[in-house]
Amino acid sequence: MKNILFPTDLSEAAQKAFVYALELADNQEATITTLMVYKKPVIKGAHMPNTLRDFYEAYDLTEFENYKDSIPPLRDLANEKGFGHIKLNHVLEEGDTIETILRIAADNNTDLIVMGTTGARGLKEIFMGSVAGEILENAKCPVLVVPESSSFDGKIDQVAFTTSYKEEEKKALHKLMDIASDFDAKIHCLNVDVSHTSEIVNKMDTFKEGFDESQIDFKVLEGNDIKKVIFDYLQEHEIDIIAMVTHRRNFLEELFNYSRTKQMAYHSNTPLLAIPAEVLD
Repeated sequence: MKNILFPTDLSEAAQKAFVYALELADNQEATITTLMVYKKPVIKGAHMPNTLRDFYEAYDLTEFENYKDSIPPLRDLANEKGFGHIKLNHVLEEGDTIETILRIAADNNTDLIVMGTTGARGLKEIFMGSVAGEILENAKCPVLVVPESSSFDGKIDQVAFTTSYKEEEKKALHKLMDIASDFDAKIHCLNVDVSHTSEIVNKMDTFKEGFDESQIDFKVLEGNDIKKVIFDYLQEHEIDIIAMVTHRRNFLEELFNYSRTKQMAYHSNTPLLAIPAEVLD
């Protein structure tokens, strides 16, 4: 992992995510590129009066000044946490937020996107989602989403991974082991059994063959509410990051089988690492 992209809206949620970006960059000897995206107001018409042209020029300058003013606090935070040696690049771009983040990530061969989220609620959660949710669904690299309500204890030593025992998830677990070993972290490999049968345990026994069980704790959790069972486990075991394999969905899948990854990102207090299935081939 050499390139970490950190999109920011200068919010408190983004600042919390920046601490995780610093921790990962330090461990992986990576460079962080901070990215702020802004969008000008849309004004229709073939010709732009001088007053509007002046407004647009002033708007650009204001956004530039805001971002320029945000850079020293980021560097101060890095120094305060002992990460002053990490290389930071700073980018300000005009455009659609989601499209720009995805484009910059692709152009820079980004290995990981780290971003904060304040979540969403109700119908907005389903029909509009959030910037973080759309990046989770569409990025071509792993994405770490850090909730505003998360609390970093200064170390990453407990990592969870949810699985349904698919072959592609073995590949993701191997990638996670590489990262976790650098932090000397324990991995909790979790499945929630809602059917309460021995079949799930048998699947787990087959799935875990070939893995080092001194680093991974394989668990089958019982319960009818998958989200609640996982959330309770995360809290009880003080999990620092939970990882999941993600798949791109079409509109109908999104509407009727709402992405569990997005639910976790919006409602959990634990940072979520989404690993796209397509990067595991």
